[in-house]
Amino acid sequence: MKKLFSLLLFPALLCLIIGCSSQSGLVSRVSEYRSVLYTAEADGASLQASFSEREYPYAADGSAAEKSDVFEVRATLPDNTLTYRVSFETGGKPYEGEMNYDSVKQQFTFSVSLSAPQEEELAFTVSAEGEGAPSYTFAAKRTEGKLSLSDLLSTVSESRKDELADFAGENFDGEIYVRLLMQGESRYYYVGFIDRSGNCLSFLADADTGEVLATKKP
Repeated sequence: MKKLFSLLLFPALLCLIIGCSSQSGLVSRVSEYRSVLYTAEADGASLQASFSEREYPYAADGSAAEKSDVFEVRATLPDNTLTYRVSFETGGKPYEGEMNYDSVKQQFTFSVSLSAPQEEELAFTVSAEGEGAPSYTFAAKRTEGKLSLSDLLSTVSESRKDELADFAGENFDGEIYVRLLMQGESRYYYVGFIDRSGNCLSFLADADTGEVLATKKP
């Protein structure tokens, strides 16, 4: 009986080891993981702050490099001709700096290296320079998906294994971008598989279940 039990248990353990190894392999290929968002609106302006682990130097070249922590603030403001500063506090430490203007997205941005904030809500103040210039206060609420990174990649890669095999063969040897997105109250993950030539096979997945909702082929 003991020998029979061992024979039955061995295949299950083998599958578990192989599965964990496969998930670990995909996680090691991730060069960007945006896992937390803070969003708010105030007085005709909007703000989104995000925490990411992102490779440096940042390049969609199919090769995953060492990652660093990045917290980025983006604000869409009524007057793009002014100069703005942003201030906020997280983990008991204040942060402040001038925002740069992104002419492509028409947003003001500020980024800083810090660990993932733990607060459910963060307060941001965005003020223009000059006497009588506008100032905006945002009470930004935290959003994140329910799935861990490994579970998300496992769900997406398993449900789209044929498309991935056609794109990259049996063993994917590129890099992966994973970005949390919001549209209204809905949360999604963008999951992009990038090969060594810079081609990208991307999926839009539900942030809570990992169900693939849309596919974009290179």
